[in-house]
Amino acid sequence: MGWFKELLPVLGSCAHEERKITASSLFVVGEMGGNDYLNAIFQNRTLDEAKSFVPGIIDAIRSSLAELIGVGAKTVLVQGMLPIGCEPRLLELFKHGRSAGNGDYDSETGCLTSFNELAELHNRALNHALDELRRAHPGTVIVYADLYRAVTDIAVSPRRYGFGCGPLFACCGGGGGPYNVRLAARCGDEGAAACGEPSEYVSWDGIHYTEAANRVIARGIVEGQYTTPPISLSVFSSD
Repeated sequence: MGWFKELLPVLGSCAHEERKITASSLFVVGEMGGNDYLNAIFQNRTLDEAKSFVPGIIDAIRSSLAELIGVGAKTVLVQGMLPIGCEPRLLELFKHGRSAGNGDYDSETGCLTSFNELAELHNRALNHALDELRRAHPGTVIVYADLYRAVTDIAVSPRRYGFGCGPLFACCGGGGGPYNVRLAARCGDEGAAACGEPSEYVSWDGIHYTEAANRVIARGIVEGQYTTPPISLSVFSSD
């Protein structure tokens, strides 16, 4: 928000122009908190410890959104937490039931249930905060983007969305096995290699999604399939 406020004077020559621009723009607020939770998990902290971060992270998001609305934003899209239990790198790390994972796999997706419960906890708290902001700022359209459901829908039926390879198998890896993740070698390191057709894969490197997967997720959000309220973002386009 500090950087954005520094940018505002570049967009308009006066405060009136700045507010006119912010009022007519669609603000896309990226998914926040994922790295906080993942860093805790990769540092062998417990899931309960990671869950204790949720209130602070939600407060930070709420504060940033209030600040954004304060400078004139009228249309804001807020992305929820991804299903981190579906990330191949995490699945590889906990495939033998190590501590936090407990080997509790979802029967439909193959993802780790306990980690996805953390993402669901975050998303419930985020939606509660968004409801509060909607009541406090009725003149602002605040749209929630359900990235969690967008990804789990792909994990359940990958071929329906055009993915021929398993949704939990990384394109760029080197570990083989069920996830193609080698914990000692990330994508780009010696011993790791990219697949020939990334468009057939959901996961790029075990953490990030491929361009093809991001396109499917983005389309579902823009068309209103994964938004609350269920509204197509095309209504915000200018004539």
